[in-house]
Amino acid sequence: MIVKRIETGQYKPGQRIPSVVDLTQEFGIATQTAQKVMNALRKDRWIRTERGMGSFVTTAEERTAEAGDAPE
Repeated sequence: MIVKRIETGQYKPGQRIPSVVDLTQEFGIATQTAQKVMNALRKDRWIRTERGMGSFVTTAEERTAEAGDAPE
């Protein structure tokens, strides 16, 4: 659902996405499940997380960059 929102432009590059807590409430899922979702989105480079700031949608360039070239 989150990827679909990114692909359709509902969540735009650089935009902050809902937190784990927000996801648990919106989708009625367990906190652990929401954390797994966020980890998978990070692994696949759909989002980047900035400590203390939240998680943000990456650009298409960030998603396709080589692992060593990805911005931190």
